[in-house]
Amino acid sequence: MPVFISSLKNAVGVLMLDSFTLYFASIAVMTVMTLLNFLTWRTNKHVPGTLLYIFYPLLLLTAIVSFALIGKIPDQIAITLANNMMFLASIVHCLSLSQFLNYHGRGLKFVCLFTALSALLLVYFTFLQPSMRSRVYISDLQHIVEATFLLFIFIKYARKPYPNASIVYIIILTLVAASFITRSLFMDDIAQQDAILNSWFNSLLFLNSVIAPMFYAAGMALLCNERRELRLNKLTEKAHKDLEIRGLFLSTISHEIRTPLNGILGSAQLVLNQTSDSRNKAYCEAIINSAESLNLLVDKVLEYASLDQHDEALYEEDIEFKTWLQNLCLLLSPLAEQKQLKFELACNIPDKACYYCDQQKLRQIIINLVGNAIKFTDTGTVKVQIDLINETQLDHTLKVSVLDSGPGIEKDEIDYLTEPYIQSSAGKEKGGTGLGLAITSRLLDKINSQLEITSELGVGSVFSFNMTLAIGELSLVEQRHQSKDYLTGLDVLLVEDLDLNQKIAVEFMADDEHKIKLAKDGKSAIELMKKYHFDVVLLDMNLPDLTGQQVLKTLKRVEHKNQRTPVLAFTASLSPDEIKEYLALGIKDIVGKPLKQEKLRQALSDSQSTQTASIAVELIDTLYDETATDTLTSSFSIDEVSSIYNEFILSARNKLSRCQALLEQDPEQCIKLLHRQASTAMQLGFNSYGLALKKIERRLLDKKPLNNSLNEASTLWQHSLEAYLKYVRQGLG
Repeated sequence: MPVFISSLKNAVGVLMLDSFTLYFASIAVMTVMTLLNFLTWRTNKHVPGTLLYIFYPLLLLTAIVSFALIGKIPDQIAITLANNMMFLASIVHCLSLSQFLNYHGRGLKFVCLFTALSALLLVYFTFLQPSMRSRVYISDLQHIVEATFLLFIFIKYARKPYPNASIVYIIILTLVAASFITRSLFMDDIAQQDAILNSWFNSLLFLNSVIAPMFYAAGMALLCNERRELRLNKLTEKAHKDLEIRGLFLSTISHEIRTPLNGILGSAQLVLNQTSDSRNKAYCEAIINSAESLNLLVDKVLEYASLDQHDEALYEEDIEFKTWLQNLCLLLSPLAEQKQLKFELACNIPDKACYYCDQQKLRQIIINLVGNAIKFTDTGTVKVQIDLINETQLDHTLKVSVLDSGPGIEKDEIDYLTEPYIQSSAGKEKGGTGLGLAITSRLLDKINSQLEITSELGVGSVFSFNMTLAIGELSLVEQRHQSKDYLTGLDVLLVEDLDLNQKIAVEFMADDEHKIKLAKDGKSAIELMKKYHFDVVLLDMNLPDLTGQQVLKTLKRVEHKNQRTPVLAFTASLSPDEIKEYLALGIKDIVGKPLKQEKLRQALSDSQSTQTASIAVELIDTLYDETATDTLTSSFSIDEVSSIYNEFILSARNKLSRCQALLEQDPEQCIKLLHRQASTAMQLGFNSYGLALKKIERRLLDKKPLNNSLNEASTLWQHSLEAYLKYVRQGLG
């Protein structure tokens, strides 16, 4: 044991420094710590404990100066002042860190009471019963209590939320506690006049006033940084939760709005069909227009909410860009032609260039921009232009621009157009949700791009963005259409009045690069056939103004450019007598409803050959055909499909009742309503119900009695609905 104590004394003696140097070093360190603590507080003013922490090094500095004055002022006064400043600094140290860590336990009160008792004992052993040894024990014990308390709160309360700062504090506090315990156990008796020269005194002064303050300053800075990081993480997590809640709220509310909205639409349409009062008709049309606008708003709100709610990664595929873009523009061109606008595509990139890109997002961006351009342009041109602005060995930077000859946009409105629910002056006149460009801007963010808008009043606008795409496998492009056993690139006239069938047919034909013009009634179809030559005509046989048969008979009496153009019947009316009638009128083939892509492809290909067409149309007689959903989801989003089904289901029974009412009042209108319902029912997979409606329609056309057919159809609809709901529940399960 004596050998160990002797070795320890020698080790401590090595640490002994010149007193003058030690005091000045301590004063310099305390000054720097005060500055660092002030700067920490300045950037974290609202963090508890940081302001109080500034006074800790100031009190230690006062204590060190007091120790340095020993011999220059009465020793008892200098020692008492120095120790009391050390004790006060200790209380400030514990109090500020307890405030920071939000600790209010009994430990802090114990430290404060023990320190106050230590100060009283120190006065007693200085003035009433002077004892250098007792004063050292009291000082050491107070430092040990302080270090132990701080170790306790850091290990228990700070280690998990503030791991890095805790490591710093635990290291230095352990060292301080061990040093003061060691001095208490092994320091010899010394005279008061020799204290300043004692190696134990100098070593602990060096530790407590030079080394420890540097650790404490760094520790407080780390505490504040980690607290700020925790706060930012909590705010980020809260923002994500708020975003999810908002998205869920918007989705729920939007879906809930749809149910009564579809009821309003159905009721207004029923009233419109039943009333003969022109004033009432105007009111009903206003209700229907308003409800449809609200339905559009709901769809856009759902779409916007889904962009916030889901942060999915890009799904990049290798595509032949020019061909992909041409197909997309084929899908959009009928919209421009309906407004008699010139629609152009200028793709200034290599013909066989392939790129990796997220087709779905890019497709939606371009559709949104072109749709807006067509909507706001009444005369002139809408143009999509692609320019290669930079190329490297691995990627190309493309500029995609959509130009229009619309009314233009005010300069002060351009900066706000990508904000949700904000519309330009022209937008307010044309109507809309104010979400189209906001959705486009969000989608561009996801592909690391941004929307640029330039416009001139009375001239038009340009919406553009740049994107850098990785070059794809060009060798795959050479083999692209070689394996196809069906025709592509035909000029097609689609004559169809139902929006659902229109969109599905256009989507299917655009996939095969067919160029489509659209007509919604028989008269429009005849006018288009007078102006343009088509490779094939796809003709609905039951249009609002004329039947398909009447259209064909009219064409035989007038001059037009499609005398030899094959006509395909696009219909759900497929009784043997009807098929014979179609063939007698010169129909080349029949494309049955519900529409299937393979059948449509085959019919379009066969229309250009001399072989006899296959008239057979396969339709499973089932309550609900589950494959119908797959057909729809290839052309519509899930929300749109849900909306289509909801609208049909909610209005089906009312429309049957309407047919019942029209039987006596307006049989012709009843037949048209039955035809539309049957066509839609079969497209949605309600095959048995659709076939039953077709039979009723045929009996009415043949002027045969219906007996109880409508009531039977109503019962069949109930069974069909149950089959559909069972399918939906299975999907949810």
